[in-house]
Amino acid sequence: MGKVQDHKRSSKVKRQVDFTLQSAGSQTDRFEIVGEVVDCLPNTMFRIKVTDATAEQMIGRTLLGTLAGKMRLYRIRVMPGDYVKGYVSKYDLGKCKVTYRSSKEKV
Repeated sequence: MGKVQDHKRSSKVKRQVDFTLQSAGSQTDRFEIVGEVVDCLPNTMFRIKVTDATAEQMIGRTLLGTLAGKMRLYRIRVMPGDYVKGYVSKYDLGKCKVTYRSSKEKV
């Protein structure tokens, strides 16, 4: 390669921005939870009793949960007594999104 190609390649590397650090920072806006479904409500909403969470203040709370993307798309059924994984936004601590369902206790 000539001098021109090397110059263009090095300047392109300088202009590239690493977006992986910014996307990893967006994950700090939420707390992961594990809980048990207490009650089923209309419109795929649930009352969830939190049993384990990354934030200690969330344990023991009852949250209003809805199904997240792929669970809603594939119509995964969630019944009272099921254990679920999900996340809570730090901006609204009363609602959560359910991302995983298990009928067994260990999630």
